[in-house]
Amino acid sequence: MQIQLPDEIQREVEIAIRSKASQSLVVDVYATAEQIRRRHAMPETGLNALAATVARLAAQCGCAVELDGMHSNDQIKQSA
Repeated sequence: MQIQLPDEIQREVEIAIRSKASQSLVVDVYATAEQIRRRHAMPETGLNALAATVARLAAQCGCAVELDGMHSNDQIKQSA
């Protein structure tokens, strides 16, 4: 089941992914999610849902995702 984030946060995730993709094709999922979570004062319990959205959008943009220091193009898809 996928949690729907508010439109404002969803847009910020999309902007963050595009920005990071222009710098590197590897996105640090949890660092990016944590930055967005703090800006929106989301509870820490929302971090995993936010990280899942970051990972999904990064993969859709052709970026590899970094989870705990590992690089993977399809790690999120394989674990689902």
